Amino acid sequence: MVDAGFLVQDLDARVGGGILAGALAFRLFLFMVPFVYVVFTVLAVASRALGHDPAQLARNAGITGILASAVVKVGDQGAWTQVTLVLGAVVTMFITAGSLMKALYVVHWLIWRVHRVMPTGLVPRLAVIGCAVAVSAFGVAVNDLRSSSGITGAVVAVLVITAFSFAVWWWVSWKLPHAPAPARAFVPGALLMAIGADVLHLLTVYWIGHLVARKTNTYGAVGIALAVLLWVYILGRIMVGSAGLNAALWYRRENR
Repeated sequence: MVDAGFLVQDLDARVGGGILAGALAFRLFLFMVPFVYVVFTVLAVASRALGHDPAQLARNAGITGILASAVVKVGDQGAWTQVTLVLGAVVTMFITAGSLMKALYVVHWLIWRVHRVMPTGLVPRLAVIGCAVAVSAFGVAVNDLRSSSGITGAVVAVLVITAFSFAVWWWVSWKLPHAPAPARAFVPGALLMAIGADVLHLLTVYWIGHLVARKTNTYGAVGIALAVLLWVYILGRIMVGSAGLNAALWYRRENR
């Protein structure tokens, strides 16, 4: 285990893990802004039509809800302005989804030292958007469970987040560029992602959310943007660390 730890650290330093995490975080943030705008604008309009409070949904949506409080202002524009902005955001969302997918490909072929391949077509972008929708809906459901069931709900929420994050990232790692390794080679990275997702969830619920709520009047949208950037950098670091862990352990096993 000690030897494996040094191998992972050496691989991370050789590929520039912090720089790769920063690149992923930047593209995650660029994708999240139009994605949040499209999703929460549509949901806010639907909520108002049904007589519900759209702010309640944003409060239960985790980090996307925090970002939505800064970028979504449904009541401030007319109908045609909203339609135009949503259409522009949809186009931007597809462009940034492609950029995010390319960044994930680059990170993985740099870490795994495999041939350069890039995603083509519309399917990878739709996969990124679909995963983002699923994760956002999952986050709302988990926060509802946690807030309605007290301590028991919080424990169940952590277990559900762990299982969901493990399954999703194991599948994503398997689809991204890698050496000819079997499916079990991606289990360590998926475990790291599962633990990291729990940490991010706790940070969002018990620190970032309250910090943004207290500092919104002081720092406004800039404070929210900095909080989201910190969140996506941590997520990017976990992604890079997960790929590095899988690659280092697999090549160590092959060398032995």
